[in-house]
Parts: sequence; structure tokens; C-alpha cells
Amino acid sequence: MKTPFGNRSLGSAAALLLGLGCLFLPSCQDPPEKPIPPLDPSKRTDAVEEKPAPASDTPAKPGMLTRMPLGDLYQLVQKNTVLVYDVRPMLYYKMGHIPGAVSWPQKDFDRYYDKQAPNIRAANASNTPVVVYCTDLACPDGLAVARLLVERGHTVSVLQGGYEAWKIAAE
Repeated sequence: MKTPFGNRSLGSAAALLLGLGCLFLPSCQDPPEKPIPPLDPSKRTDAVEEKPAPASDTPAKPGMLTRMPLGDLYQLVQKNTVLVYDVRPMLYYKMGHIPGAVSWPQKDFDRYYDKQAPNIRAANASNTPVVVYCTDLACPDGLAVARLLVERGHTVSVLQGGYEAWKIAAE
């Protein structure tokens, strides 16, 4: 079939466009600055090393960072007993997200932190899990946002497998 890209099939033209589009998106293109901790629970490290807290009158005590298994999140979402943040770009959120998730793109972290911090503090105080997720295991945004929250004293989990795992499980 003749396409605007030459004599390629429509599928390969779509793949080419998708690939080119990913090059220009600000999210999920750079590898994480540190390797993602192992997902095997026996090798998991729940605490994040201490880093300098943001400037304030009293520095925040670092929180905890954990991994949230997909099955656990599913049960929490069904009971409406979890605070979930989708840290992918808004376009991806609009194309589909975990029910009840709040869009908080990683690039807008600083702009919306003051608005979201009271909700996270309330969730932490009531032992309601706070979960962030990105696209998949390769996307560094979920872990980046989680680390920023931990540095500010919040306890947060990162969804194992991200939205792709959720979507696949829902099929």
C-alpha cells in the first residue's frame, strides 16, 4: 500500500509515527539516574537513602518508598481505599488511566505539590496507601516522583509494571 512515507505498509507507517512521536515527548525517554530496585520481594529495599530535605523551617524526615504489586492495588481501588497519582503526561492520562487516579504529570510536580501535599499527608496519617504510576517498568517518571515525595517526608509506593500492567490485567 502506498503511504505518505513511501511503499510501506500502514502498520509500519503507524509504528514509524509512534516512534517519532516518542522522541519528542518529555516523559519516559531518559533512563532513570539510578537502577530501579529489584521487584523480587526478598531482594527489595523499602527505604530510600536519606537526601537533603527541601528548604523549610523544619526539614522533613524522609518517608518510605515501596513497590505496590498490581493485585494489591486492584483490591485497594475496588475498596476505594487508596490515593493514586498518574504521573504520565496529561495526553496519556486522557487516553486511559486507573479508576480514581489523579493526573499529576511529573513535569508539573513542583507546580502542583502544594495543592497535593495536604491530600498525601492526610492519606499517610490515616494509613491510606499513596501510589504513583507511570507507563511501564522502563518509565522513570513514577520512581522520580516517588523519590521527590519521599524526600519531603511522605510514604509512597510505585505500582509494579505501571499502567501497561494494569491495562493488560484488565483485558
